[in-house]
Amino acid sequence: MIQDAQGQVILYKNHLEVRLEKDTVWLTQKQMSELFDTERSVVTKHLRNILKTKELEEKTVCAIFAHTASDGKTYQTNYYNLDMIISVGYRVNSKRGTQFRIWATNVLRRHLVDGYTINEKRLKAQQSKIRDLQETVRLLGNIVLLEGVSDEAKGVVQIISEYSKALSILDDFDHQRLAVPKGTRRTKYKLTYEEARKIIDQMKVKFKDSALVGQEKDKSFQGSLSAVYQTFDGKDVYPTVEEKAAHLLYFVTKNHSFIDGNKRIAAALFVCFLQKTGILLDKDGRKRIDDNALVALTLMIAASKPSEKEIMVKVILNLLDQSRK
Repeated sequence: MIQDAQGQVILYKNHLEVRLEKDTVWLTQKQMSELFDTERSVVTKHLRNILKTKELEEKTVCAIFAHTASDGKTYQTNYYNLDMIISVGYRVNSKRGTQFRIWATNVLRRHLVDGYTINEKRLKAQQSKIRDLQETVRLLGNIVLLEGVSDEAKGVVQIISEYSKALSILDDFDHQRLAVPKGTRRTKYKLTYEEARKIIDQMKVKFKDSALVGQEKDKSFQGSLSAVYQTFDGKDVYPTVEEKAAHLLYFVTKNHSFIDGNKRIAAALFVCFLQKTGILLDKDGRKRIDDNALVALTLMIAASKPSEKEIMVKVILNLLDQSRK
């Protein structure tokens, strides 16, 4: 972003002038449609869904500013801040939307990796620096307690915090050395299609969803459940409870078996599966994966490429792994 003399900025190579107010940037619906190269009605739909599900609060992300239109008249217009822009960007199904997500992910990754690499030699030479970095990560995790931070932003920070329980995890991720943890092998519980449907129906009632939520397009949902329990030569392809849980979240999210609500259904089934198999909580009674981290993780899976399946699953497994403190 480049700020000009009038206080306006240019947003990531699209030469789109935006308003800079209250320590954030603001766009109208029309500007967002231009930014993501999609119809304004699509942006409107996503805005309504984000506010309806309480992912963001309207009073914190929306403001009315005077806007001079092409006809020379001044109108009072709704503007939306950066939290909302990012949330819409992670939903828009367009080429520009994909470019935005790639850009946003690369910015986050560059900050993390560059910051770590710069200090790597110092960390090796001075072990006390490791404790300093761990304290920084702990403080970073406190961001999730701040008001005015979007759920998605909190979730990303939570993933960073959880992922940095051990400094080696971030390095392993960067160098594609993440291993599959040992995991839990003994369980008598099996998630059936009938029980999964009950969970979905209960979720619909709780959130007063429309009839489209949970309505299956085809038989692919049954296929997703079967894939979790598939065998080869008499042995489970995914032998541990954690591997089954990770693939359940991945398959249901990526197969898009429902007309609406795919990500919420995937997350709900994932949480229920962890609870039923006894691995939802750690030994201290805390959730192994925080709520906001689960939101961000599900969004990451939804935006990932099929070729990235293995790394996505390994990320889930390492977040669930209690041996990496």
